[in-house]
Amino acid sequence: MSTLPGPGRRRGPSKGDRRERAILETACTLLARKPLADITIDELAAGADISRSSFYFYFDSKLAVVVALLHGLTGELGRDSGPWLDGSGPDEAALRRSLTALAVLWRDQGRLISGALAAAPGCPPLAEWRAGLRAAHVDRLAARISRDRAAGLAPDGPEPRVLAGLVDDLRTAAFAAAADPEALVDDLVTVELRMLYGDFRIPHPIR
Repeated sequence: MSTLPGPGRRRGPSKGDRRERAILETACTLLARKPLADITIDELAAGADISRSSFYFYFDSKLAVVVALLHGLTGELGRDSGPWLDGSGPDEAALRRSLTALAVLWRDQGRLISGALAAAPGCPPLAEWRAGLRAAHVDRLAARISRDRAAGLAPDGPEPRVLAGLVDDLRTAAFAAAADPEALVDDLVTVELRMLYGDFRIPHPIR
């Protein structure tokens, strides 16, 4: 008798999929307790209940695990920032929601992100991830700046991509240095709105 799924039935995750996910989840758990550099392949394998040699069937290095985790975070970053980046005008509420979601991500995954940023200059896969993440944010924020200026919602100023790059670098540096990322949100909202709009139709703070 055939054991293949019939029409309309979905095949569940394979054993390999589950083990790969277990390795990634183990990495997240370990990163909550100690720096990336202190995590070993043996710990990742043990957390997934596999041998060290079996680990290499799923990932060829600890770096490959990190890159997989980072690409997963990239999707979260793009989703949470969408309403702000696709909007218009000095929308403080949308910016606050975007920065709050980013702060929570830094709170939960700060060791992973900080470790990746620190290692990126000498590591091509991490440098590529960082460059792609920055470019995606800068492109969308620059487009928002251009739209707002064309609609008369923002003053003229630095070239949109230059200004967007400054905003991205500022928030990354601020969150990377913060012991409590969520405590930065109010200040970042104020600073970013002033960078983009100056005193141009800045609304009263929303509390």
